[in-house]
Amino acid sequence: MELFEAIKNRRSIRKYTDKKVPDNVLKKIIDAASWAPSATNKQDWRYIIVTDNKIKEEIVKNGAPSFIKNAPVGILVLYSNLTDRLEYRDDIQSASASIQNMLLAAYSLNLGCCWTCNIPPKKKLRKIFRIPWNYDPIAYISAGYYEEKPRPKVREKEFKEVISYNRFDFNEKIPSRLQLKLRLRRLFKKIYYRLPMKRYIDKLAKKYEQKFD
Repeated sequence: MELFEAIKNRRSIRKYTDKKVPDNVLKKIIDAASWAPSATNKQDWRYIIVTDNKIKEEIVKNGAPSFIKNAPVGILVLYSNLTDRLEYRDDIQSASASIQNMLLAAYSLNLGCCWTCNIPPKKKLRKIFRIPWNYDPIAYISAGYYEEKPRPKVREKEFKEVISYNRFDFNEKIPSRLQLKLRLRRLFKKIYYRLPMKRYIDKLAKKYEQKFD
């Protein structure tokens, strides 16, 4: 498969068939992921392959989207947090490069994936997966075979709208209302994760999610 074909045609897939993903296919995907660039070439990524339905349900129960439990396999991507480069988070950048390789390799093997950051808090994931303090969960990748090959999605902005030369020269204005909305959402999320009633709120939310899934 041509590289640019994979880049342009790959889509996030949230519906999968029941067909099992063979181990040799998973190995090819992880191998591609491990060839990504990493800060100072540390290659400090780790991958937990999730096939246990009980673990998938536990992840969903604690805040992840419900389609995760319907995927035949999941991959939790971790990266070492032993870095002093916190300004630009080289750990997250390295893990993200690895994930992109993973998605492109999966698409070339006719496998659908969804890169998910809407997952339980790190503290909860550490408990579920027994993750030591020196590794951070970065994202969860659901994977499986799709019934219908995805179609490419048109980009929202033209090429000339996303580039400038030598300086930031984009005519963009962010409405003050949007800024306020974003700040409030961030504040409410901080409060939400500290609520003692969070577990019951999650259960109620899941009922509505399943109803309108």
